[in-house]
Amino acid sequence: MKKKTSENIYRTIVENLGVEIFVTDGEGNVLFVNPASIAINELDVDNIVGRNVRELMADGYFGESSTLKVLEEKTTVSLLQHLRHDKKVVATGVPILDEDGEVEMVITTSQDIDVVNELLETLDEQEKEIDLLKRQLQKSSDIDVDDPASIKVKAAMEMVASLDMPILISGESGTGKHEAARYIHYFGKRRDEHFITVNCISADPDFLEQEIFGRESHSEDGKSELVIQGKLDMADGGTLALNNISYMPPKIQSKLFEYINTGEFTRAGGGRPVKSSARIIAMTGMDLKTLSETGMFMKALYYKLNTVPIVIPPLRNRVKDIPYLANQYVAKYNDKYKSKKILNKDALGKLTSHAWPGNLIELDQTIESAYVMTDGPVIKGETIYNVIHGTDEQETTKGSVYCEDIIPLKEAKHQLEEQLTRRAYEVYKTTAKAAEALGVNQSTVSRILSKYDT
Repeated sequence: MKKKTSENIYRTIVENLGVEIFVTDGEGNVLFVNPASIAINELDVDNIVGRNVRELMADGYFGESSTLKVLEEKTTVSLLQHLRHDKKVVATGVPILDEDGEVEMVITTSQDIDVVNELLETLDEQEKEIDLLKRQLQKSSDIDVDDPASIKVKAAMEMVASLDMPILISGESGTGKHEAARYIHYFGKRRDEHFITVNCISADPDFLEQEIFGRESHSEDGKSELVIQGKLDMADGGTLALNNISYMPPKIQSKLFEYINTGEFTRAGGGRPVKSSARIIAMTGMDLKTLSETGMFMKALYYKLNTVPIVIPPLRNRVKDIPYLANQYVAKYNDKYKSKKILNKDALGKLTSHAWPGNLIELDQTIESAYVMTDGPVIKGETIYNVIHGTDEQETTKGSVYCEDIIPLKEAKHQLEEQLTRRAYEVYKTTAKAAEALGVNQSTVSRILSKYDT
C-alpha cells in the first residue's frame, strides 16, 4: 500500500468533509473547492478553479460574497449567502494574512441553511425533551417513596397517567393529594399543557359555577355579549384538578357529569354548548362512596370519577417514607434559610415514632419549627420531641404513652406495638436487647418487625 504524503492526507480530509470549503487567493481567484461546495453551489468543476468570485457573482452562482467581504475588511466574516435556485447557505470566510498583514488567501466554509435549521429544530426538540425529563424527575422526587404502601400507589398513578380518563384521588387531609394530581398530569399525555386547580369549598355556589364554567351575559337587544372564561376553558387540552369535590353543590355536580359525558358545557347565563378537552382529576378527603350512597353526592358522578381509585395512605401507615420526606423538607429549609443543617439519628427516630394526624402538612411544619429552633448544624431528637408535644422531653414522665388523635383502640394498639418495637430496635441495635428492654421474647420482636416491614 502506497504511503500518503501529508498533502494527500489533508486533501482527502477536506474532500470528504460534509462542510463546503471554498478557497481563493488574495485577489478572489478560486484556488480550490471541495465536492460538497461544488454540489451546493452547482458549480462546473472543470471551469471553476482559476475564475474570480466576481465573475461567478456576475454569472448568478451566488449573490453577496463572503470572500469579497473578507478581502475588503481583512477579518472573519459570516453572512447568509443566496445561491441559485433559491438555495441559502450560512457562509463564514476566514482571511489568511501574509507577513505584511495582507490577505494571501480566503478560506470559506458554508452550510446549507435548511440543514442548519433542521439541526436547530432537532436541538430545540432535544432541549424540550431534557426540560420535560427534568420536570418529570422533579415531580418524581416530590413524591418519591420507600414504603411498600406508597410504592403500590405510585405504580397505580403511573398506570392511570397515560389512560387520559377522569381520576378520583382520596386520602386524609395533608397526605399529598394535590402533589399526586400533579404527578399524574406530568406523567400523562397532557404534560405540556396547563394544570389548573379549583377548590370546591365555596360559600357561594354561583361563584363556584362561574369559576369552573365561566359566565355569559347578553344585552337586551341581543347585539352584544360579555363572555368570562372559566377554569374549564383555561384547562382545555390540559388538566382541571378539583380539590374537595365532596363540597361541590348538586347543580354543579350535574354540569360536571354532563361535561365528562359529552365534552361540552354551558357557561352560567349561557345557552350554547362550549367544547373543552380538559381531563378531570378530583380530590377528596371524605368517603365519597358513602356520601353517594346516602344521597349527599351524585352517585353517577362518583362512579364516573372512580374508574381507577387512587387512595393516598396516611403518613402513619407509610412509616418508611418519613426519613426521606423529613430530609427533603430539611433540604428545602436549607435553601430557604441559606444554611446547612441535618437531622441526627435520634431526631429521625422521634419522627418515625409519631402518628402524624396532620400528615405531610404537620411533618413539614414540624421540620421548619425544629429547624429555626436549632442553633447548630444538627437538629436533635429532643428538639423534634419538643415541637411535636409542645413540652420538654426531659420533663415528660419516663415511659408515658401519649396519643395524638382519637382512633379505634385496636388500631392504637397496633401502632403502639409497632412504634415501641421499632424504637427499641433503633436504640439497642439487636432484637435480643430490644426484647429484653420491652420484656418480651426475641421471637416476638422479630415477628413484629417482620409484620410491619411487609
